Amino acid sequence: MYFTNNPLTELRSLLSERLASAILRRHCDTVGDGATVLGRPVIMNAGRIEIASGFMLSCSPVPSHLATGSSGRLIVGRNVRISSGASLFANELIEIGDETTIGPMAIVLDIDFHEVKSRDSRGDARPIRIGRGVRIGSGVVILRGAVIGDGAHIGPSSVVARAVPPGVYAEGVPARPIGHAHGW
Repeated sequence: MYFTNNPLTELRSLLSERLASAILRRHCDTVGDGATVLGRPVIMNAGRIEIASGFMLSCSPVPSHLATGSSGRLIVGRNVRISSGASLFANELIEIGDETTIGPMAIVLDIDFHEVKSRDSRGDARPIRIGRGVRIGSGVVILRGAVIGDGAHIGPSSVVARAVPPGVYAEGVPARPIGHAHGW
């Protein structure tokens, strides 16, 4: 919660956070203790959304989106932080490990929605797995089938389209390992 010297501002902030957290609890299948939402999220749950304890979702100044298709599952680990403007859509499965941070305006999609050569044919979904302690920079796009190993860091504006090994720093389009995560 953001504190000021103005009690009215503090009250508005507290009520806004409680409303947003209530929205999270209403639209998700499970929500762990201490889940916090700053701003108003967009949540479209046609499948299953499971959120562990300590979750924090920022939706200010740009709303973040959490969505699942009819058979999709979005599974979020403990103490995960998702910044404003992020969009996650699970048509099949997106798993996010504990202590992971997803930067602003990041996009995580396990389906392309249509094939490259034909907008009329539906694309195939492939699960996305993001390990524990991963840091995903701003504007990163994570595509279907991607696997990001524990402790990896993904540089800003990168596109992850395949496996990223644990503990590396990767960046680019497509994202490629260029060093150790702890050295950056």
